[in-house]
Amino acid sequence: MKLDPRLAKRMIQDMNLSGLSPKTQASYLNAVNRLINHYQKFPKRLSSEDLRRYFVRLMERKEVVPSTMAVYRAGIRFFVERTLGKSWPALDLFRFRRPRQLPDILTVQEVKTILDAVRVKSNQLCLKIIYACGLRLAEAVSLTVSDIDGARHLLKVCGGKGRKDRYVPIPEALIKELRDYWRTYRPTSFLFFGVHKSRRIRRATIQKTFKLVLKEVGITKKVSVHTLRHSYATHLLDGGVGIRTIQEILGHSSLATTAIYAHLSEKTKSTALPVVDNLVNSL
Repeated sequence: MKLDPRLAKRMIQDMNLSGLSPKTQASYLNAVNRLINHYQKFPKRLSSEDLRRYFVRLMERKEVVPSTMAVYRAGIRFFVERTLGKSWPALDLFRFRRPRQLPDILTVQEVKTILDAVRVKSNQLCLKIIYACGLRLAEAVSLTVSDIDGARHLLKVCGGKGRKDRYVPIPEALIKELRDYWRTYRPTSFLFFGVHKSRRIRRATIQKTFKLVLKEVGITKKVSVHTLRHSYATHLLDGGVGIRTIQEILGHSSLATTAIYAHLSEKTKSTALPVVDNLVNSL
């Protein structure tokens, strides 16, 4: 059982008006459909107790992680409040906090080892630009030829998370590689294209390449393509770049999101160690 097509269409229109990304829209719609399918009746017929039992069941059976339950709550709330124009106070009673886990980080040498092992030039350059410019995978595969400003050493990132555009610095060496790549492959629209030049390379292609190379070079850390972005930010911090500058480059709306890299930075740790030693010695 799913949401009535007319209501689903209205919800999608409301989400478009709210500027939600296609990925968020799909998640919200899925949340509403899962609730409807579970009870086999529409949300307006559900009670607050029904809603409570639903989330308790998800938590007790550990069917989804806390962050996913937070998305479910947000999607259901959006549908009820924006599409149906009603309120559901019971939603305010639920809080789902994801345990904070620090991501694994690659060293500069490990990044080099991975990139050197990628044989397909477009895949290698895509991964390299993700690391060298701190991009998300979705941002990298969406790059167009016109996004590169070689004269100013800037890369324009369009439609990032939250649909925000930003400029990030791009190294001279990478600009040279991109120029050589353009002369060889002549991309016309998307910088990294798939079977047809008019279509961007698939994210799955880059993810699969990264996974295969990790196995080939023997890196066993729990890392993904997104780890290149984490590593870039951490290496910037190690190099003395300020946290607010890193926030702007990464396109984080909150400094608190960027601050996680202070926990990962070797420089931060090494700077703190002498201070801690002095404190202990004074005891």
